[in-house]
Amino acid sequence: MKKNFFLFFLLTSCLKLDNSNPVVPNYNVIANLVSGNDTQYVFFDKTYKPYEEHHYGLEGARIFVYNNNVNYQFNYPKTIDTINYYYSTFNPNPNDSFYLKVITPTSETLFSKTYIPGSFQIIQPSDNETITIPSNKLIIWTRSSNAYIYKINVYKNLRDSTKFEIPYLSNDTFSDLLKYPYFFPDSGLWTISIMAVNEPLYYYLSLGKGNVDNAVGVFGGVVLRKVRVYVK
Repeated sequence: MKKNFFLFFLLTSCLKLDNSNPVVPNYNVIANLVSGNDTQYVFFDKTYKPYEEHHYGLEGARIFVYNNNVNYQFNYPKTIDTINYYYSTFNPNPNDSFYLKVITPTSETLFSKTYIPGSFQIIQPSDNETITIPSNKLIIWTRSSNAYIYKINVYKNLRDSTKFEIPYLSNDTFSDLLKYPYFFPDSGLWTISIMAVNEPLYYYLSLGKGNVDNAVGVFGGVVLRKVRVYVK
């Protein structure tokens, strides 16, 4: 479940249309490579009209993610909460670039490219640290190169998490350490998750502007880091 949190987070509101494009493509593709997860997922489906029944995943596509060094083919299906995904087992490296190729059941070819932001580390709190209430704790992490925005989730339960964003900070900013204060409301085992999000994914989540040729959707990249803390 924890490995799939970023996937759940995206798909709660991810299927967006770019209103600047008057022609609605036949297919939806949401592919986000997560450095920090051992399995990668792609959501592929047809574009439904308002009166059509949604099926939450369409079989019959051939999906590849590749660059000059690797070529991964995705399998189908992996069902999570009634949604069917294509999946492949690999953990992309930070600062790497990838291409996406989808051959649809009707032999259309959908294409995109993306990059993974640079690596970073959570400096404070440390993994398995014990924090005493009341305590305002600074979350501190190192900068990720090429990250357009940072998304932070603090949670006990993945489905009931506190989410907030740290907006884009230029590499010209004086400090290479980023900070955000957080107050833990009660005791227990908490997880702090920080995602360094690349530019294509940021624009899709905020504006619905996709980057997949001939399809609605996005091919994005993030770096995910997590620590667990004990609050008492």
